[in-house]
Amino acid sequence: MADFRYDDFTDRSDSEPMAENLTCSVCKDIFTEPVLLSCSHSFCRTCLEASWENKTTHNCPVCRKNCNGETPINNRDLNNACVTYKRQRVHSGKSSGENLCGLHQCPLTLFCMKDEEPVCVVCVSSHPEHRLVSIEEGVPLAKSQTKEAEEKIKQEFERLHQALYEEEKSRMIALSTEEKEKTEKMKNKIQTLAADISALADLLKSVKRQMGAEDLVFLQNFQNLKRRAQWTAEDPRMVEGALIDMASHLGGLVYKIWQKMESQVTYLPVILDPNSASPWLSISPDFASVQESLNRQSTPDNPERFDPCVFVLGSEGFSSGRHRWEVRVGDHPKWILGVCKESVVRKRKFTVTPKAGVWTIGLSKGVYNVLTTPRTVLNLERRPEIIRVKVNVEKGEVSFWDVGNDRHLCTYNDKFTGKLFPIFGPGLQKTPLTILPAKVSVHKQ
Repeated sequence: MADFRYDDFTDRSDSEPMAENLTCSVCKDIFTEPVLLSCSHSFCRTCLEASWENKTTHNCPVCRKNCNGETPINNRDLNNACVTYKRQRVHSGKSSGENLCGLHQCPLTLFCMKDEEPVCVVCVSSHPEHRLVSIEEGVPLAKSQTKEAEEKIKQEFERLHQALYEEEKSRMIALSTEEKEKTEKMKNKIQTLAADISALADLLKSVKRQMGAEDLVFLQNFQNLKRRAQWTAEDPRMVEGALIDMASHLGGLVYKIWQKMESQVTYLPVILDPNSASPWLSISPDFASVQESLNRQSTPDNPERFDPCVFVLGSEGFSSGRHRWEVRVGDHPKWILGVCKESVVRKRKFTVTPKAGVWTIGLSKGVYNVLTTPRTVLNLERRPEIIRVKVNVEKGEVSFWDVGNDRHLCTYNDKFTGKLFPIFGPGLQKTPLTILPAKVSVHKQ
């Protein structure tokens, strides 16, 4: 497989002057919501805000002029030019029928493994030290996740199909067994009735013979004959429970099958998102457990992924309602648990605090802390093995509990905007953090 580096492509003769003038010097892309500084340099609003974040001095990213106290103004003329250019390049690409770079109008011949996007040869300088492969090689690599997901889906359905087949087989056996038992019972009853009919016929013959005797003899044996003529056996009647119990076999069949299938199903209140996991983390196949990876994994450097920080998020966020999940920390020596904003920083180190959009507790060097500014030490009488996280978005509460003794550890009170995501920081440790299955219950009315 051929690797392409930006040093191999230095010819920018195809670069479009118009595009160069409309390109942000920070993100190397066409301006989005451009703002203007007093030094006359323009930047995307988000790019400028990111470059100034957590810095005491606000300098121009190009000329380094001190811009403290300055409010960037919207560059409307530049924004209009960028919008017009983007429309024109889209139209141009559609008209030509070629797959062209929207920025440089050059053919898209390479695929950036880090940013997971096709690029042209002129774009290479905007992807320094990134691994670039040909489009032909990039397609199968981009499809690898699809194949992996497809195989796991098939495996899960095969497992469920097998469980359903076993349940069907069990129910058919139960029906066949009941049929045999009740058929045998009816055969025995028929045999008993046949024996009674035969005995009654013999009795009738005997009575008729004695009734044909001489009058005196008949009268002398009358009392005995009268007693013998009486049938003392129980009258025949329909056997109870002779019919197949249809209600038992068919009534609520789907519900009963669902009850049996419950043992085959595990409900996880939080599922880990492998696309957000640090390359130094390894996630279990069921997405319920995370721990240190022995080697840095070769994962795409997509925008959602934490790197260099060693974190992973839950796969689903929430912006309303109540939520809870439990995590087995066991004897893990260093961990962080809680929630964070969707906008939490992914591509650089940051201080884990509510100001950074993270509400967590953690263990480090034997000390439990509420990760506020400054840290708040938790004086615990015992080592928690399972931590419960509870979130009430409307009330603005994130609370933590020791499940072992049902003790409340701490509660954050804040105002949440946007989506919150469960966050897990297992550190570089072999001991896993494991999300515990939640109990599934059915309420009957």
